[in-house]
Amino acid sequence: MQESTGWSVTATTQEPGWLEIPVRSAVDAQAWIAARSEELRQDWGDRWQPEHDVLVPAALEHALERRRPDDALCFQYWPVKELRAAIVHVAFGALDEPIDWAEVGGALSPIELPAIGPGVQRVFREQERAPSGAVVELVGIDVVCADDAAVLHLRLEPTLPGFAADVASSFHSLAGGVAVAGPAGPFRSREPEGPAGAETMWSGVPA
Repeated sequence: MQESTGWSVTATTQEPGWLEIPVRSAVDAQAWIAARSEELRQDWGDRWQPEHDVLVPAALEHALERRRPDDALCFQYWPVKELRAAIVHVAFGALDEPIDWAEVGGALSPIELPAIGPGVQRVFREQERAPSGAVVELVGIDVVCADDAAVLHLRLEPTLPGFAADVASSFHSLAGGVAVAGPAGPFRSREPEGPAGAETMWSGVPA
């Protein structure tokens, strides 16, 4: 749970493999990495290989570095007992100006979060240059729910397309367990509006 200016953001899921990433300055980073590495070693059992002694702590170090200052929550998701992990950000804050969805790229579709309300899912693509010089295609997912004054933003960081497809349902499960509570009660989003109103917002958008 993250609390700020009277608001608290929580996320729950029944799926295993979700590791909450703390603010680096709030913990002894090396002790945290060592403890989480040992937990993963115990969980993986015979699947733990000698190279994991180096690679798993490096992945945990990477997760600490990826947590953003405006994150209310940040998670590293290990879906299977091997060296594949995704990073998910959960941010909540003031909405400076209305979101113009006509100007937002990517594939947009409506989504409903049980404790939040209606919102928009955006699937987007990025390119990254590998050390070899090859261009690698990546896919990320945003979930955005807003009212007139505030916005909740969840992001699955861009990753390889096959892995993004593998973890998408778990990302949605986590998103469905997010709740935001404030001094006046829970945050509830409003129906997003497209360029010609909600009824035509999704025309031509891939499912």
